[in-house]
Amino acid sequence: MLYSNDRFRKSFLGLSWLMVLTVCLSLCVACADDGDEGRLPVISWEMSSGRFTMVAGEVLTIVPTVTNTDATTTYSWTMEGRVVSRRDFYTFTSRTPGTYFIQLAVTNRFGQSQDEVKVTVLESASEAIVPEAPDDGRFSWYFPWTYINICQGRSLLLRPYMVRNAEGAAVPVPEVEFCATELGPHAVTLTMLVGDTEYKQTLTVNVCPPEGTFRRSGEGDALVNRVFDYQPAPGIMVNGYSLLGESFPVGCTLEQACATVMAHFRRQWAVSLGAQGGYLIAGFDHSVAGDLLIKGNPFNYQSEPGIVWVSLDANGDGLPNDQWFELAGSEYGSPNHQTDYAITYYRPEQEKSGVAWRDSNGDESYVPHFNYWNPSVYYWQDWQTSATLTFVGSRLVSHHQYADGFSTLPPYAWGYPDNEGSDTQNSVTRLHLSNARTWDGKPANLPYIDFVKVQTGQCGFTPNLGEISTEVYSIEAAP
Repeated sequence: MLYSNDRFRKSFLGLSWLMVLTVCLSLCVACADDGDEGRLPVISWEMSSGRFTMVAGEVLTIVPTVTNTDATTTYSWTMEGRVVSRRDFYTFTSRTPGTYFIQLAVTNRFGQSQDEVKVTVLESASEAIVPEAPDDGRFSWYFPWTYINICQGRSLLLRPYMVRNAEGAAVPVPEVEFCATELGPHAVTLTMLVGDTEYKQTLTVNVCPPEGTFRRSGEGDALVNRVFDYQPAPGIMVNGYSLLGESFPVGCTLEQACATVMAHFRRQWAVSLGAQGGYLIAGFDHSVAGDLLIKGNPFNYQSEPGIVWVSLDANGDGLPNDQWFELAGSEYGSPNHQTDYAITYYRPEQEKSGVAWRDSNGDESYVPHFNYWNPSVYYWQDWQTSATLTFVGSRLVSHHQYADGFSTLPPYAWGYPDNEGSDTQNSVTRLHLSNARTWDGKPANLPYIDFVKVQTGQCGFTPNLGEISTEVYSIEAAP
């Protein structure tokens, strides 16, 4: 999870990585007339507490974000009563464990602002536990749903994901295109023969009346009014820790988690979706026919694009148990975009361990555990009780880079929240329902929608930033 301007974090491997951290809350002490207070320098850091932790011998480069600067601006860093730097950043290192307080004073022609950083230097750090994805050699496959509602006249592809250990299969992985013609529930059974064993899975598709039958007319609130599901993938900002707003309570249920996410949206506080595939589902109090506005916290050097899906209430029950349509962004259909992607995360057995994953491409890696940033025992949610988490959707190729202690995450052109594209202003991305696509890539031509799903769209991490994870602050219907 990456947060704020330059969320640079130290390596989970216990190496002496350069750490660059920039922030989000400040304390200004004015020494000018009251009328000049609005023009004083404003200092901000990544952590609202202004506290950082490192291991003895490591190097921490502290880079503040300062606004209201001009040609007269000067910087003064002080530690233990001694000026240690007059540059716009300060590089700190110590081989002696302990607590260090570093003061920064920034002055412009209107006066001076001050703030303080607390650095805790630890004697050593436990080695990161690098997990491996387990494999018991048994056949397995995954279906994201077993019952779905679909409007008459639509179609969808029925298929399994994450098919494992089927090398001896006499029948290839089944795929069935279902065309919704006759109303009512229809059972479709998919079968695979592996060796002498036959595996079957029955899926039920409920064909509902044509689109428009259950449309909710009238105007309502622009903001979504309910969060139905919140299933973040593992990450450092999704368990027992929050930069902005309340954390999820200990022993949190899914209902409590959804209520907390909704409370964040009302205040435009951050909600992290964790690593690749993590998602939330929200709905409006009326059917929406216009654009969507989704707020994140992107920068052109640090974007974590999410992928958006939309759905309309096919059976009129008010629940998001219906067919989803992806909103195509600039990369849709290009080599940077992969549909029908799936990834499985495995609950770690050791405390403070990274989370292993395996995907439908056959790749394996893990989400690292950053103990100094979020010391929770597991990056796994209380309401996620299974030993594995599998997410299905689309994936965007990440072009993130790491060199000399710095990381960059370049944005894509348009079409993704938490991405500094051409359609994003003041961290808010405008998304057009006309870009909705069917499972086979054709325009969906949706007359309206009722539900929105946002997923983290990239897979990867860097040593000082951690995993790539989409953040959402609010979801609204455009005026």
